[in-house]
Amino acid sequence: MKDSVSACLVVRNEEAMIERCLQSLDGVVDEIVLVHDGDCEDRTLEIAERHRCRIFVRPLVGHAEVSTVFAYEQASCEWILSLDADEFLSDELRAELPRLVRDPEVNGYEVLWRMWDGTRYITDGGPFKLSLFRRSHVHVLGMIHAVERVDPPVRRTMLQLEHRPVYNNYALRTMLTKQRRWARINAREFLGELGDLPSFNWDGPVSWPARRRMLNRVSPLLFIPYLPALFILGMVRGREHSQLRQRARMAFAQASYASMVQFYVAKYLYLGAEEDRDAAREPPRPSGVTGRS
Repeated sequence: MKDSVSACLVVRNEEAMIERCLQSLDGVVDEIVLVHDGDCEDRTLEIAERHRCRIFVRPLVGHAEVSTVFAYEQASCEWILSLDADEFLSDELRAELPRLVRDPEVNGYEVLWRMWDGTRYITDGGPFKLSLFRRSHVHVLGMIHAVERVDPPVRRTMLQLEHRPVYNNYALRTMLTKQRRWARINAREFLGELGDLPSFNWDGPVSWPARRRMLNRVSPLLFIPYLPALFILGMVRGREHSQLRQRARMAFAQASYASMVQFYVAKYLYLGAEEDRDAAREPPRPSGVTGRS
């Protein structure tokens, strides 16, 4: 159906904030496809039913991207609005959404997605998140932290997708729990076959490029240098939309995660070490931790 919108969410036990998200979608999208990662242990699905979501419960994976591929497969509309439970449409984005999807010259939109530290926004003019796109023009791989690729033209807008988790993504506790768990999953994927990952409209490579294979082989030499190198890169990339202190915090979090991934690649590849915890099994976490935010 022309100009129609499917909102797609992957969630896990999000009763604390799913109501806010779904309320922001009422009256502006044509359907809501909600995929729950694993069995639900709270009132998330009850709330979703009240908002007439199309609900799917999938086996527990531990990150959103595998179920994102499934959600996109279930979507029936021309456009997909991809968002997480801790996100919601600003009033301005709600008002402008019908106009955005009527533009025949655009295949996707990057919306303003300011960084939140649990109590306040810490960036102003960025970053941006690719969240609205035509279903027929999006390509995605079901790998942890994979980002959708949309055929051009893609337009950037200052309309904001609010992102307000109840926790601080850049706190040390978060890095030692959520990011450590994700790093182990990420490492396992890097050591597996790229072609075995689920995908949607995928037209990219089906095997790891030479660069990735080389990074795997030299991972014991890289996981320590990775941290300072990527910290510097993050400081350079974030200079347009964040102040020095916030930029340093975000850059350190991102660099720490990448370094952890290389550590686990080296551990699994050269030591043959088994994970001491099932990668899909969640440790205690703050409410609102889903997959990509």
